[in-house]
Amino acid sequence: MIAAPRITAKFGEINSIHVTPHTGIDVALPNGSKLYAPADGVVSRIADYGNNGLGKAVFVKTKTGYQYILGHLSEAKVRIGDRVFSGDLIALSGNTGNSTGPHVHIGLVNGAGAFVDPQLGILGKVVEKAIGEAQQSVGDHARSFTYKVMLGFLEGVRDLVVDLSYSIALIGGGLAIILHVAGWEKGTRWAGLLTVAYVLIKYLLG
Repeated sequence: MIAAPRITAKFGEINSIHVTPHTGIDVALPNGSKLYAPADGVVSRIADYGNNGLGKAVFVKTKTGYQYILGHLSEAKVRIGDRVFSGDLIALSGNTGNSTGPHVHIGLVNGAGAFVDPQLGILGKVVEKAIGEAQQSVGDHARSFTYKVMLGFLEGVRDLVVDLSYSIALIGGGLAIILHVAGWEKGTRWAGLLTVAYVLIKYLLG
């Protein structure tokens, strides 16, 4: 199940970071999350504002005249003039520009050149797959960690069995030989059996 995106700044919001009405929506995402094209279009601009504004940003113009903007990126995966289709990888989220943490800025400009609320159409399409992949990565990491813990436990049990078998063969075999010398006829047989048992365990588990 895809978690709902955590919006850190809404469209039109004014706060300590956005002293004028915010022109898009900010969505928290892990640094380096893959961002996919929400609609077909042509890459009209790729900008890098350094430590200001949107930082690294990609602008894509659609055939309907709308232009969507992804900002605060760590890397653009397209070039100016590239034709992109819905679902194509176009960028990686980041923390560039005037940013207080890893996120993506999503902006939408209509045919008249005015900013409009991206939540009305493209927000979910931009972040849904990115969030899903982030969750999958966390799940894979958790499964990998569990596997390593179980593997470590089994290796510990194996080492314990081998060590115990060695101790039993050494101490038990020595004791059997001593008892044989003292008159126990089967002492050497038991010493041999313990030695063979240790060799088998060492071969199978070592």
